[in-house]
Amino acid sequence: MQPPPRKVKVTQEVKHTHTEQLNRLQLKHQTDLDFLEDLRTYSQKKALIEKDYSQALQKLASQYLKREWSGAPSEEQRDSRNVWAVWRSYLEGVMKVSQSRINGCENYRSQISDPVKTFRVQKDLQLKRCCEQLARAQADLQGTIRDLEKSRKTYQEAEQTAQTVREKADMEAKSKLSLFQSRSSLKRASVKLKTKKNEWKLKATQARNDYLLTLSTTNAHQDRYYETDLIIQVLDGSFYDHVQSFLISLCQTELETSQSIQDTFQCLLDTSSGVTQDIHQQIFIQDNPLFQKAAPFQYQPCENDSVCCLLLRNVRELLKESGTAEEHSLNKEARKWATRVAREHKNIILTQRTLLEYEESHLQDQNNSELEAKMDDARECIRKSETVKLKAEARLNLLRDVGVAVDVWLKSAMNQVMEELENVRWAALNTHDASFSHSVDFDREDDEDTETLDDSSSSPSSTHRNYPLTCSVLYSYQASQPDELTIQEQEILELIDDGDMEDWVKARNRAGQVGYVPEKYLQLPTSSSLLTMLQSFSSMDAQSHTSSTSAEQEPEIETLTQSSLNTHAVNLARALYAYEAQTEDELSFPEGAVICILSKHNQEDDGFWEGEFNGAVGVFPAVLVEDLSVSYHQVSLSVLDQAACPPTVFPSCSSPESVPLPSLTSTLTLNGCQTPEPPKISSHSKTEHHSKS
Repeated sequence: MQPPPRKVKVTQEVKHTHTEQLNRLQLKHQTDLDFLEDLRTYSQKKALIEKDYSQALQKLASQYLKREWSGAPSEEQRDSRNVWAVWRSYLEGVMKVSQSRINGCENYRSQISDPVKTFRVQKDLQLKRCCEQLARAQADLQGTIRDLEKSRKTYQEAEQTAQTVREKADMEAKSKLSLFQSRSSLKRASVKLKTKKNEWKLKATQARNDYLLTLSTTNAHQDRYYETDLIIQVLDGSFYDHVQSFLISLCQTELETSQSIQDTFQCLLDTSSGVTQDIHQQIFIQDNPLFQKAAPFQYQPCENDSVCCLLLRNVRELLKESGTAEEHSLNKEARKWATRVAREHKNIILTQRTLLEYEESHLQDQNNSELEAKMDDARECIRKSETVKLKAEARLNLLRDVGVAVDVWLKSAMNQVMEELENVRWAALNTHDASFSHSVDFDREDDEDTETLDDSSSSPSSTHRNYPLTCSVLYSYQASQPDELTIQEQEILELIDDGDMEDWVKARNRAGQVGYVPEKYLQLPTSSSLLTMLQSFSSMDAQSHTSSTSAEQEPEIETLTQSSLNTHAVNLARALYAYEAQTEDELSFPEGAVICILSKHNQEDDGFWEGEFNGAVGVFPAVLVEDLSVSYHQVSLSVLDQAACPPTVFPSCSSPESVPLPSLTSTLTLNGCQTPEPPKISSHSKTEHHSKS
């Protein structure tokens, strides 16, 4: 068993408590002194920092105030909207704010640092007096508690003795008489014991009363000690009142300085908001007439030239004299510059899309210098295209004013460009492949007369094949979903995009209907079947116009192909629209005709190509045909050597001379092989896709 805990005397416990109280009060006093010291040192250091900063700021502002600007207005001409006046006002405001900060530094010294030092000395003296007074109060309380202990001890001894006497008297009264004791002796003993019992009972009562009175006195003394003599409030004195005033001074000084800054710079903010670029540009242009808009150039006719402007009346008089040659010349100019406007419009849109993609990528990679260079090239390309387009539109406006049918050619060229842009947009939305925009030519020549249109920039490139791609249908297929396309055997389709499911592609038929078809039901073209496909394509398109045209297509293609094998490349084009020659040097052809391209570049680069059709050589508008190009090696190997079929993917090209050929297939056989049985196409995955959609 563990021994019972030792009982500590009350006097010792009270003495220990008083000692601990004194130690805690001294610790609290030291903490208060440390806090006061922190306030004092902080205010001193902050005042020093603020003073150094304000003086340095004043010195900096004064240096710029002394500087004179060549373009700055004089004091009499100063305008609040002028940037120089606002700048000078700002510097003056900085000087004013700096002086306000210096004044605040003086407040830190006079209102915080010096008063804290004085109050700290007073608090040390107060602690010394309070400790002496507290020690005397504790000694008095300890004496009272000792008296209480003595009274309690006396009471306990008297009570124990009285209890013993009572027990002995009770036992004597209960005992029986003995044969050897007389009655008188027993009576004397009983009287003596009773007297002793009463005596000790009286003593116990007196001791109890004395103990209760002493206990009441001690409790009253102890209450006074904790309520009055402990002097916690006396020891603190006016500490918190002083600290409150110090903190208020700190905040008030900061607020006064901040308010001065707020008032000064709020006014400067309102003034700065009035600074605009237009006002300063007007002032600069007024002061520098060299930058004013130059006068337009005037027509300077020769001495014997009576015509001073291009008017409809003059043109009509000229037409009467020279016949249709001048009319054709003006129409040719209209076609040329309408084509140029459409080309530049297309380049601007494609380049803007590319620039947008570059900017989105630049947000993710801010430190890509190569991407920034590409963005600069794109902006420069847009600037050049807009300039060329503006110049071309100026020519067209003049031609329109004199009665030339400019809008007809402009509408035709713009329709072709908008169709190409729409195809590019849908291809980008379906495949999420932005590579088409990266092929925009940023390195065009500065001279607008030597520019050539890069059609490859508007053709989206796929991972597996280049679209659009012409193919033939091997097996008929009946559409089972709203977005599918019904196809017939030997039908000619134009593939425009990959399908949304594997083994499906998006196609467009001759009627313009668009939908998804099974890829396995189609015969995709290869370079070895180029000659057969061109023959089939030419004959099928020509039958829709005249039977005579159909008979001329096959020998024409053979002649073109044989003659082209001796050159470095075969450049062909398919006519999208019929065209009738306007002059002797132009070439006529029906819709669907296959033309051999002899040259895409001429001295004027007016949007006309030089080609050969049915033995006739001439120029024609490039916007009316679709470029079909294939390299010399592909044609020679596939036609002459009958080699194995290469992959159905044509190499991606970056110039009009190397654009992949959208080819066709034969109506009966493909590549000289019999068509196999139609494969089984499971529409489960396709149907499931539609149900989810």
